[in-house]
Amino acid sequence: MELIPLDIRNQKFSTKKLGGYDPEEVQAFLNEVATSFENLLNERADLLKTINNDKKSLDKFHEMETILKDAVVTMQETLTETKVRANKEADLIIAEAKAKAEKEADLIRNRANELRSDIDRLKQMQVSYFARLRNLMRTQEDLLNSMENE
Repeated sequence: MELIPLDIRNQKFSTKKLGGYDPEEVQAFLNEVATSFENLLNERADLLKTINNDKKSLDKFHEMETILKDAVVTMQETLTETKVRANKEADLIIAEAKAKAEKEADLIRNRANELRSDIDRLKQMQVSYFARLRNLMRTQEDLLNSMENE
């Protein structure tokens, strides 16, 4: 039977002839109280072990939580750095592509200007050639006319 504090307070012992208590009854009660307290102490020890184990587990979980938080922060920093690096690389690639396109456009413009100059020069040569050819033909005609008149 488990004792509770009220049982101990309300325990009555029978009296002997001279007003004392029955030693066997007192000893039986003390044995019962001792057993009950032994059980309580054992339970308390078990509970303390459980609490200590739970504290250790809780500490491990807190440690794991800290590690996970650190890992998340590190991942976020890495992700941010990667995004920044990728944006810089993309900007660099775009800048290089624009520069290359501008350079090619300049080359094409220069080549077009050269071709226009060549066309203009060829047109001038054509006009000059036709003028010389006309002069040659007139000279030949004049020569033929003079030969014919002789």
